Amino acid sequence: MMSLSKILLLALVIGAVWFGWRWINRVQEIGRARTAARRQDGPNQPGRRDAAPGASSRDAGAYAVEAEDMEKCPECGAYVAPRSAVSCGRPACPYGR
Repeated sequence: MMSLSKILLLALVIGAVWFGWRWINRVQEIGRARTAARRQDGPNQPGRRDAAPGASSRDAGAYAVEAEDMEKCPECGAYVAPRSAVSCGRPACPYGR
């Protein structure tokens, strides 16, 4: 038999699911809008690193990522990108700061 407490609990669960679903959809819509705005702005905006050097406005839809060769650290043996490497903590690390 359905009691009043069970009906209220069911209504609360349905309400929580409903509002949770609306919140998730709103968050996804905001993410889609931000992504669309980034695509419309193009890759040649100041502060953006994903633009290829010399890319024209004609190439605004295509993103080029600049690759960097990895080097093996002679001290610890880990492969690191030389421009963004940080010290591994060993005293003879060539990437120490």
